[in-house]
Amino acid sequence: MKNKILLLICFLPLQMLAQRLYEPNFGMVVGGNITTINVTHENYSGRGMGSLAAYFQNPISPYHSNRYLNRLDYTLEAGITWLGIRDVMSDKRYQGNYIDFSAYLNYVPDQMSDDLRLFIGFRPSYLSFTQSSILNYGAYQDILQDSQNVNKIGRLDYSAIIGVSVNMGEVANLELRYAHSFTNKTNAKVFNGRPSAVEVALRLSAVRIKDKLIKDERNLVSEMNRKASGTLLVMLEEPDEKLISYLVAEKKVEDAEFVRNLQRQTNENIIRAFRTHFDFCRVEFFMNSNANAVAKGQFENVFVQDNLTPKPNVDFDSTNYFIGAFVEDVSDYTRKPDYGLYLYDKNFVQLGKPFNTNANTMGLFIGGDPLNYFRRVKTSGYFPDDFNKVIKKVNGKLQLARIPVN
Repeated sequence: MKNKILLLICFLPLQMLAQRLYEPNFGMVVGGNITTINVTHENYSGRGMGSLAAYFQNPISPYHSNRYLNRLDYTLEAGITWLGIRDVMSDKRYQGNYIDFSAYLNYVPDQMSDDLRLFIGFRPSYLSFTQSSILNYGAYQDILQDSQNVNKIGRLDYSAIIGVSVNMGEVANLELRYAHSFTNKTNAKVFNGRPSAVEVALRLSAVRIKDKLIKDERNLVSEMNRKASGTLLVMLEEPDEKLISYLVAEKKVEDAEFVRNLQRQTNENIIRAFRTHFDFCRVEFFMNSNANAVAKGQFENVFVQDNLTPKPNVDFDSTNYFIGAFVEDVSDYTRKPDYGLYLYDKNFVQLGKPFNTNANTMGLFIGGDPLNYFRRVKTSGYFPDDFNKVIKKVNGKLQLARIPVN
């Protein structure tokens, strides 16, 4: 029985991979090319140009295997290619735009992975545009009638293709291929036919892009639901004792008391806003003087009650929590310094979207007045509604992220 279970565990991932490998695939191809005309004619050099195509790929059979465990599939591709050469002797340039219909036979050495493909193919091409231009006073000008360019629109050319394709991730393959033209009759004096070229292409799979988006969304929804069953630990600020001591020493006792009361009022506003508008998950509060203990995962005697008095040891899932604080920080989302509700992981590293977005920020200037930045005491001085609005928006985004779109 144990052997059967072990066999099943090993076999299921292979089945899932096989389904991915042997499903039809389609998408687009973006490429670049340079002609190899200079190999046979020294007076020519290739011009770097591009291509754009759509493709369909499908296995020839569900399992094509022999003693080397390889398989075959085919690719059909339709697109447009821009090719050009330059005559270095006369400073004349030639260009041809081709509508291509390509068919490839792909050889996949590893039955368990399509990370590598070797392929051969055949490509008929239809010339849709041709142009000659010559350098004149520092700029290239088109030649309306060029006797050296004998290509005519509607011409058909034929090429053989050989290449290699390497997987670059979940959605893209990088290809290097050589297209050898059978109909190239270009010589030192005449541009006639499609030249051979070396091509580099990026093959993007629409099927796998969709699969990745769905996978990423499922992972996000799963993570959001896991976080929703955990705890948010909100860090509050202690009054600035150095500033208070300085004010007392300067016999500004009223100012010192104002600083202390203002920070306490800010903390109470934050707690009240969370209790009223945040229902994504459970919330506990601690002071920034205990930040090092929280960062080390030490939670004894670090939490405070809603009235800011010490709270007995809290029973919560210490494997599932994240941290929040109203602080000034450089937002990883907006890429600029701002004050607001920042959410962090256990190591005080900013979480990504949807935990931190532009909805989390409150602005450095209270009420939009830059002078308030210099008037306020640390993070104190914002009105209760400022905290209410931000917490309400953040809570809404987190709740919305729990709902799958697809």
